[in-house]
Amino acid sequence: MKRLLSLIALSILFAASYGQTNPKVAEMEQQRSKLEQAISESEQLLSTTQKDVEGQLAALSALTAQIKQQQQLVARLDADIRATDREIKRIEEQLVTLQTELDRRRDHYAHALRLMTTKNTFENRLMFLLSAESFNQMVRRMRYLREYSGFQQKQGEAIMAQQEELNTKRAELAHTRKAKQSLLTQRIEEKRALDKRKAEQQKLVDSLKKKQKEIRSRIARQQKERNKLNEEINRIIEAEIAARNAQQKAEADNSEGGKPSGSTMPAYRQSTAEKKLSVVFEDNKGRLPVPITGPYLVTSHYGVNYVEGLKGVKYNNYGVDIRGQQNAQARAIFEGTISYIFEHPQIQGSYIVMIRHGQYISAYFNLTSLKVKSGDKVKGGASLGLVRPDTSGNYTMQFQLRKDADSLDPEQWIAF
Repeated sequence: MKRLLSLIALSILFAASYGQTNPKVAEMEQQRSKLEQAISESEQLLSTTQKDVEGQLAALSALTAQIKQQQQLVARLDADIRATDREIKRIEEQLVTLQTELDRRRDHYAHALRLMTTKNTFENRLMFLLSAESFNQMVRRMRYLREYSGFQQKQGEAIMAQQEELNTKRAELAHTRKAKQSLLTQRIEEKRALDKRKAEQQKLVDSLKKKQKEIRSRIARQQKERNKLNEEINRIIEAEIAARNAQQKAEADNSEGGKPSGSTMPAYRQSTAEKKLSVVFEDNKGRLPVPITGPYLVTSHYGVNYVEGLKGVKYNNYGVDIRGQQNAQARAIFEGTISYIFEHPQIQGSYIVMIRHGQYISAYFNLTSLKVKSGDKVKGGASLGLVRPDTSGNYTMQFQLRKDADSLDPEQWIAF
């Protein structure tokens, strides 16, 4: 962690020195710093109790998640090095163009000065004026001499300005080359860190391979629990939809004197306010906040997940698993209403909180010390409760997102 923090500090120092002259390099630095910060924060989440299989699997998932982060950083560094090479080439081409133009201006200016020295003495200027055929022509010649003098002065100023621009470009080139050298050095350090993580991962995989039968049995049992919990959530959502639709149908029947109003819609019938909320929610796709406070690691993704290094060992996730630190809190990703809270059927003291955002529902698993109750209206970012530690001492929250009863991939909606 200290190494990463020092690298971030070094990157900021370089950004301060060359970012002012090269916006492209500064932009790359900003993108890279975000990755570096995420890795630095997630390092403290890697420590876990590894005495049992559950602890070892948790450690493996965390290691795999950080390896992915570091691979992204190395790839980002490679891309930035290539971009810096292109930037250096562009600046060098601009330098050649500027130097050529400056040489041309200097030659013209030197030629003009030589003409002025030989032909623009006081006597020559006086003869030029006195040889005018009329007073008006003399006035025009005087104006010409003034304008020519001003033109020469502007030419001199233009040369000075172009020389300054050339010096600025040379400084920019020097800073960009320094940035490239910094990137190359950092890439070597990050590659070493990545190789170290991979070695740790392989050691853990080798240990787990001896317990594949137990692992398969454990994951199969956990998958059954996930499926049952998913079915329960589907049942809750379908019951809520049915209740809302029945209510609206009854209201419509009463307003029409008891006449039937047609078949019940399969989707959740939204109020006008809920429709507006759904639209705003959709507009924030990809920008919604991370549903946990503090440093985090996404240790399990939506859909089918394979256990790293164990052939054929997989499970299906209906959301994402997010590991946080001690005292991490779940927070609402958007304003809405607490539609349902229930206790996990297999884990005492572990609660699931569901929030309705119009047609959308966000669900937060494995919470304790709840700060909300059913029916509460919450704002985006509101604390819902603490993330409960598991038997290995890890603070992992599952997060799900639904549109009616259809599950969605949270990583397409949340700004992880």
